[in-house]
Parts: sequence; C-alpha cells; structure tokens
Amino acid sequence: MKGETMADEIKQVMEALDRVEGKMGETAKSNEAELKRLGDEQTKLSRQLMELQQKGIQHQDKPEEKTAGENLVEAENFKAFRDGSAQKARVEIAEQADKKEEAVNPITTPTGGIVQAYRRPGIMPGAFRPLTIEGLFPSLPISTNAFEYVQENEAKNVNGAAFVAEGAQKPFGSTDFEAKTGTVKTIAHLARISKQLMADAPALVAYINQRLVYGVDLVVEDQLVTGDGTGQNLSGILHDGNYTVHGATKANLGKAPTIFDLILFAKAKVEDAFFRPNVILLNPIDWTSMLMEKNASGDYYLGHPASVAPKYLWGLPVWTTPAITQGKFLVGDFNAAATLWTRQGMTVEMFEQDVDNVQKNLVTIRAERRLGFGVERAAALCGGDLTLPIE
Repeated sequence: MKGETMADEIKQVMEALDRVEGKMGETAKSNEAELKRLGDEQTKLSRQLMELQQKGIQHQDKPEEKTAGENLVEAENFKAFRDGSAQKARVEIAEQADKKEEAVNPITTPTGGIVQAYRRPGIMPGAFRPLTIEGLFPSLPISTNAFEYVQENEAKNVNGAAFVAEGAQKPFGSTDFEAKTGTVKTIAHLARISKQLMADAPALVAYINQRLVYGVDLVVEDQLVTGDGTGQNLSGILHDGNYTVHGATKANLGKAPTIFDLILFAKAKVEDAFFRPNVILLNPIDWTSMLMEKNASGDYYLGHPASVAPKYLWGLPVWTTPAITQGKFLVGDFNAAATLWTRQGMTVEMFEQDVDNVQKNLVTIRAERRLGFGVERAAALCGGDLTLPIE
C-alpha cells in the first residue's frame, strides 16, 4: 500500500473485510479451524482500519491552535529562564487573521478537536464564562498608540441629486465628516507562582490559561459592552452616543405589544439606516424571561418545556452574555458598527527579579494586551431599555 493515499488504504481494508465476511458466511459450521482463521483475520483488519482512522484524525489539514500557556512553555526563552540562563521569558500571541464567530476562550475552546478537562487535585475549578463579544467586531492591527477614523455625519448630509432641464444648473450635494481619535489602552494581570509550579509544564499551562489569560480577556469583553470611556476604560457599545436609542412609543408597537415587538422595532430601525442587523444581544436572565412569555391561552411563544427553543428572534441569532446589563438589549450590524484596534496581542512574561521573589523562590507572571476600540457607526446599533413604553 506504500505510496497510496490514506483513503485508498481504508478502501482496501474495507474490501478485505467484506471478502472475509463473505467467506465466513460460505464456510461450513463444521470447519471450525477455517472459521477461527477467518475470525482472526477479521480482527486484524478491524484493528488496522481503526489505526488508519485515528491516523487520519491526527493528520487533518487544519493545524492545532495552541493556547497562550502552551506557547509559553514551548518557547525557547522560557526553557532558558527555567534553567536559570535568562532573567525573564516572554511570548506574544499573534492575532488570528480569520476571526471566528466566537472569540477563543482558553477554558471553553477545545484544541485539536478534543476537550481536555483540567482538574487540580483536591480542588474543583470554578465556572468560566464563554467569551463571545470580541468576535463580533473586525480587528485591525496598528503600530501606534493612537488611532484615527473619519465618521460620516448622516444628519448633516444633503443629497442634491434631482432631475434637471436641458441646460439648467445642476444641483450640488454635500457630505459632512468628523475626524475621531482614540487611544490604545493596556489591560494587564499579575500573579506570583512557585518555582515548583514553573517546573510542572502541564500545571503551568492550566494556571496561565485559567487565571491570567482568561482574566484579561474577561475584562476586555465587559469593557467592549459597558466601558464608560473615562480614564483607561474603553468606550463600549452601550455607552451614550455609541448606539441609537430605540425610542419606541406605544403607538409604534401596534396592538397588545410585547417585548418581541420592541426588538422587532429596533431591528427595523437598523435596517432603516441601511445596515443589515446580524445579532441580538441579551442578558441570559432576560432571555429566560422571554422564554417564559405566554399568550392569552397559556401557550408559550417560544417552544414549550419539552423542547429547547432555538436562540432566534425575527430571523436573527440571539447571543446571551452577562456582559450586557440585565434589562438592556442591542440589535445591530456589529461588523459595520465598530472596530477593535490591536496594538499588542496577548503577551505573557515571567520575571524572577521582582520584590522578594529571589528570597522566596517565586516567579512573577504578567499577562497583558494593548488595544483600542472605536464605534464608527452608532446607527448600526439600536437598543436600550428592554421595557415596553407606557405612552
């Protein structure tokens, strides 16, 4: 079989199994020796098929994505630091060019298609929140500490296009622009570990991913939604001016309005601004309350207790996350609304020279990211209070 593809090898083994099974059916029951021989051959071929299938899984074209902790312990400068020939270790995780629908979470995202659960002996790890918000926005790398973008002021735009008579003056139009500037922020996380933990690579990987990297990414996720833009905080999508308030009135929502009508109204408002809404953001508690909604006959609007209602409303996927405040919601074209500006990806560094580390055989680990966030089109996001208007 040398030189043939794995698919051909599997095909030949399957054909051989078919032949063996055919012979076993034709062999008389009295011929026990032949039946035993065929049975042994069948077992051998079955094991060969299993090995080929496992080999196929291991040699898939898609490369395995490594976590920050795995990248650190495999780096040459870490090995030098561990052996005492360097004073620090540093590794920066490059941003992926093709961002996934969900941001990579070192706790809940499997690597290589297999989820390997980590348990520290005697301690049950706490729950970790799936991180999803960052993956909603396009990410652009920058090499400076500030970023600029030009925002179109649609309210002041004048469309002068009109039909004109032969030889008459053609009308002018105008477009109003405003230059916006943002700054890069640093999100960091420090921890001290023993040299014994540093020498235990698997445990060190788990510690870095679960405590440091996850902590940094969690803060970024919350800031992208509710950051108030003051000091070193990002200006999140729920900050005043970064989204369009739905402003719905009772008359806008028709007869016997429900929360579902309010969300539909916000969706229509995004579409009216010529954007294409692609996601509805809700707090998990609010989504649960909506699942409990019933009509006058007591029937559930969204499925029933014996089934799981799909997370869709008005044709849009519902993303539930504690990052969005309970009682708030957003409908939007998130790809067009904002941009994440990456100055420095997740960077993990280790230092022995920190305070009294040398005296106590401790090592300081620092995980940090440097990024900025700018909402360019507030009209692409519509939402606000998830309550029905009184008037």
